[in-house]
Amino acid sequence: MRFIILVLLFMFTGSVKGFLFTPSSVVNVAIDCGQIRGFYNGSSGAYSFLGIPYASPPVGRLRWMPPVPVNASNGNCWNGVYEATSFTSPCIQRNSSDVDNSGSFIGSEDCLHLNVWSPSLDTTAILPVMFWIYGGSLTNGRADAGDHGYGPTAEMARDHNVVYVSLNYRLNAFGFMSLDMLRAGSPTNTSGNYGFMDMLTGLQWVQNNIRQFGGDPNQVTIFGQSSGGTAVFALLGSPLSRGLFHKAWMSSASPIMNKTAEDANSDNQAFVRKSGCADVGCLYNLTPAEIIASLPWKEFPYWGMDDLGDFPTKGRFDGALAVVDGYVLPKSPLEAFAEGEGVDVPVLIAQEVDIEHPSANWTWGDNNYREHVRDKLNPFGTVIAETALQLYPANKSTPEFQITSMISDCRAVCGNDYLGVILSAAVASPVYRYVAAYIPSGPARPFGGAVEASNAFHGIDILAYFNATRLMLTHVTDADRQWEINIQQEVLAFVRTGSPHTYDWGMFPSQTALLTENTTVTAGYHTAECLFWLRNGFFSYSTHCCTSVLNSSSKGQK
Repeated sequence: MRFIILVLLFMFTGSVKGFLFTPSSVVNVAIDCGQIRGFYNGSSGAYSFLGIPYASPPVGRLRWMPPVPVNASNGNCWNGVYEATSFTSPCIQRNSSDVDNSGSFIGSEDCLHLNVWSPSLDTTAILPVMFWIYGGSLTNGRADAGDHGYGPTAEMARDHNVVYVSLNYRLNAFGFMSLDMLRAGSPTNTSGNYGFMDMLTGLQWVQNNIRQFGGDPNQVTIFGQSSGGTAVFALLGSPLSRGLFHKAWMSSASPIMNKTAEDANSDNQAFVRKSGCADVGCLYNLTPAEIIASLPWKEFPYWGMDDLGDFPTKGRFDGALAVVDGYVLPKSPLEAFAEGEGVDVPVLIAQEVDIEHPSANWTWGDNNYREHVRDKLNPFGTVIAETALQLYPANKSTPEFQITSMISDCRAVCGNDYLGVILSAAVASPVYRYVAAYIPSGPARPFGGAVEASNAFHGIDILAYFNATRLMLTHVTDADRQWEINIQQEVLAFVRTGSPHTYDWGMFPSQTALLTENTTVTAGYHTAECLFWLRNGFFSYSTHCCTSVLNSSSKGQK
């Protein structure tokens, strides 16, 4: 699905500090690198520490290198008291308005900072910790979007009695460029997956410091949505993650992560050619704008990934940003789990029912629907197309719902079912599965987006968890609010106990939960449909289905 979560961030000029808050009182906390100054806001009822550096700025010859943690042994701590009272810049990403691919960007390379929100600084009453990884196809996004409905807030920390952490991590070419020439001088003798290394470094920071913020380093849950969910899956498959977290919630993740470094190097020659660089020195001397402009957004390897919200095209596979690099991922996560080498923690796997189709004309009748499905699926074989029409009959629902459900199943739902089956067989810890099926009370415009969504759209669960329904609907009903309450109580029970709130919600694959304003436990969701797609090779087209554009201007830089 090409459903774009369009977040209109920072609509006003001026500093983030001036726009978002007026601190009620400042407070200092001592961590492993020295004193940091945050604030307590009486209206939110929680403490905020914003823009804390967790790694050295990845600039100059550190651009395509593993992150250098900020700690005393590396000699990169600060002097005096570090002011952690305002957000810092997001990591460099293409400006969403740059339709001509001119290299326009927002953000900064100096972006490796994290944020902490806590209801208490009592180090003896340690609280669960939730570590948020935002989505955005690994090409865009930011850690400071909570006040716009896509991330944690101080109010959430207070209401959930949880310590929340979010971090910026390197994106697009800065975070995931894999080239043989970039291996030279790397302490890992690899290239790529720098964004995942940033997350690992942030999780290590949590282990070292979160107790000072009232958090329990032995109760860390990682959670992410869309490509953030894919990152959660990557961390589950990485041996470097062991001991850094204890539960995982992945929403709308990609189950496929098997591109080899050799194949990625071949694919990324398109970037090398566009950049005009024949050697690594030239690459390091490129400006950020030149790097952004040199990426093949619309040609193979399709870094723009603009086909993911539609039926797959036979034989077209987008290039991969995440790669099996031999360090973060010695092998693909599915292979690692199949061989008993993944991280064994309780896992919650989520998916939505419906996604937005980018081009369908919803004035269609049944005949238009059938013609469209045949046009898209006949290249895979006429039997495929006709069987799909039997499984998703035109008269069962609207053409809109049938088409988007079909795309959602073959692109995301069924692939995540397969992922869950592998995880369930590989780990001793419980694996739980749900499908978000809530239909909003009215047409939803997530974050002011132009496209209305009438069904359980991509991201509906994470947005409900973040109390963002009020930003999507003109009028919020009791049912809408109960949907938010239900997803929150199920997830928070999992965070605290390793099991959902609903008592009879059993483990996957025996049971799947359908989440609306209530929780219904079933033996499976679209079992026959998924068996059809998976048996006919469509798992290869499974991927995270959407882009989360958290993009406007680069404000709040330090």
